[in-house]
Amino acid sequence: MAMAYIRVLAISILLLLASINLPKVTAAAVSEEAPGSGSYQFELIHVDANGNFSREQLIRRALNKARMRGVMLSAAEHKDGDGDDTNSGAVSGSFSVPVQYSPYTYIMELKMGSTTMRAVADTGSDIIWTNQHMDCIGNPSFTPTNESCAKACLDEKKQCITCMINQTYGGGKKMKGFLGTETLALPTGNGAATKDVALVCAIEWSPKMLPEDGQGVVGLGRGPMSLVKQLRVTQFSYCLRDPLDAALRSPLWFGGNAQSAAGGKDGWRTTALVEISTERSQLPVWAENDYYVQLDEICINDECSGPFKQEDFKLKSSHGDGDKGLMLVDSGCTYTHLDTKIFDALKSVLYRALGVTVVEKDGMNCFKAPRSGGKPDLVLKFPKADMSVPWASYVEEGEQDFCLYILEGRWSILGNFQQHNVSMLYDLDKKELSFKRVEECSSLTK
Repeated sequence: MAMAYIRVLAISILLLLASINLPKVTAAAVSEEAPGSGSYQFELIHVDANGNFSREQLIRRALNKARMRGVMLSAAEHKDGDGDDTNSGAVSGSFSVPVQYSPYTYIMELKMGSTTMRAVADTGSDIIWTNQHMDCIGNPSFTPTNESCAKACLDEKKQCITCMINQTYGGGKKMKGFLGTETLALPTGNGAATKDVALVCAIEWSPKMLPEDGQGVVGLGRGPMSLVKQLRVTQFSYCLRDPLDAALRSPLWFGGNAQSAAGGKDGWRTTALVEISTERSQLPVWAENDYYVQLDEICINDECSGPFKQEDFKLKSSHGDGDKGLMLVDSGCTYTHLDTKIFDALKSVLYRALGVTVVEKDGMNCFKAPRSGGKPDLVLKFPKADMSVPWASYVEEGEQDFCLYILEGRWSILGNFQQHNVSMLYDLDKKELSFKRVEECSSLTK
């Protein structure tokens, strides 16, 4: 989940583009201006940074987050947020988690007005919202789109239906609040700039959406109210550091230096961002604003799965983008998920390349130490671009078993464990995803 975008658009246009239930007010609290040329750098903070967890605990927590994220996303196939799990401790099926257990991995610290907000960074959503509603009303830098209605929201929730935004997420997760503008401080490298951004002040939200110290979500998707769109930039990039060293912070760039700061101009591999057919994928319309790539094949030690077929995937491209099976690129999901047929193909490749048989053990997919084959990379083949995933980024070596940081799921999702020490560059103008492996994210330009 995540957020940040600004501009003056008719609420009817926001409703059409963002697929959220907006109140009937005259205009969104955003200002119209030319595309921005600024460059801004933030930091991504691991949600477990202050937990003093052991490596084994971090692996288990990452597994739980991955399974919860997968369940949350796949639940969107069956409903467009009609279910209400606000007071529930379970997700669905047999997988249950504590009420305050969030599926998200990274937090951004944003200076909004006079306060600092710790918000989940999410490439899978499009709105910026805060649960610190008492900091909204009375804050001179926050301007509600409809002030009298916003005050009614705080005084008596039933009175503010006409100006309330209702946002739904996968798995029936919900957020309700009122719209306004807030001043966002932007670190530029040469001091700080400020910008007015559209911000939703939430008065209700599903508890499991946020980690315990999370105060909102920053949407980094392609919708008109996301942070990316509101900054009026066409590129953003990040480089995620070791997910099992939660104390490390990861850089996030927006704008003109998104490519140069993330690793320079050379050595990038580029594939197309593909448009999804929400109808053929049986998903709600908000899924159109996420990031998808075509996965063609998986290889290890020159043993390959063979080309995948579109019917092997739950996620399918729009007719205008050809008949392709898709993988969601998700910064919020820890472990990579693969559709059942794709996961079966991976197991077959592992058997042929390393002579190992993958079995389920304690919720993970494990195998005995291979007798030959070394510790090869896993290669994800996208059109015109191969992503090599080092052994340590997809295999955890235990004393008796080796286990995959990869799960079988209803969708194929590229998780952040496999994006470790990879600069990821999103170009919204060209509709491309570029990536480049680096020795260590901390070595990149600040």
